[in-house]
Amino acid sequence: MQTSRRLRKLARGAFGLLPLALGLLPSCTTSAAPPAPFDQPTVQALFGPTFDTVSFEVDYAAGAEPYTGNVGGKVGFDIWDLFTSNAQRLFQSAHKSLLIPTTLAQMEELDDVTAASFTTDQILAIADQHRGSVSAGSVATFYVLWLPGYYDDGSQPQTDVLGLSLGDTGIIALFKPVIESTNSGGAQGLSVAMFVEQSTLVHELGHAVGLVDNGAPLTAQHLDTGHGAHCTDEACVMYYANEGATAAKTFVGRIAHGTDILFDADCLGDVDALAAASAAGQ
Repeated sequence: MQTSRRLRKLARGAFGLLPLALGLLPSCTTSAAPPAPFDQPTVQALFGPTFDTVSFEVDYAAGAEPYTGNVGGKVGFDIWDLFTSNAQRLFQSAHKSLLIPTTLAQMEELDDVTAASFTTDQILAIADQHRGSVSAGSVATFYVLWLPGYYDDGSQPQTDVLGLSLGDTGIIALFKPVIESTNSGGAQGLSVAMFVEQSTLVHELGHAVGLVDNGAPLTAQHLDTGHGAHCTDEACVMYYANEGATAAKTFVGRIAHGTDILFDADCLGDVDALAAASAAGQ
């Protein structure tokens, strides 16, 4: 765990905030990346030979737990298969083993996180207090946090932001009230919210590992220059979609199975090339 002094020093810098907004799936703004706290590896190091394992630590505030288990009561169809399959594909060419908790028993509940909204500084403070593992030795780590309120960008709470990736920190935050707002009721409506939650997590991991042109060099021109760090392909999870709640639901509506890969060929080509270059020491 890093000291509070170091955390405050980071908070004074510029943050590479990548929030995913409801109805603007994916919708993010970018800024200069901050210094990397928690000894988080660079994107190049992450895909290189130093790390053979990528581990995900998941914490959630009481009452804001992630959706887990079967979708729509279907046996053998676990909602976390979606994130797992996409994370595995991202690191496939880098030959990493992944450690991903998929049940609440494997995650940690936080009983001291109760605010209605959270600034970047507050999210970092929660991570500073509760993050139990950092990248060390042959294991690289990410910290994923489910929060019971909204993201506060410093002006006011943003009721349309589903999640965000905090620059080079390895911290991903998801905002449960916004995710739950996509639940239209009933088993089918809940399934939509479950898929929105998982696709949000996949999107934010994409940013955290360097997509699109956010550390991983482009192998083809698919950067949406108008929106920054997003893909031009509407069928890719890294696409910046039109506004409105319908966009999020429309995107996840194309997911027929929990193992669908949500990245397009260009995004996957970027991480595959990055893995090859990192292995070669480039």
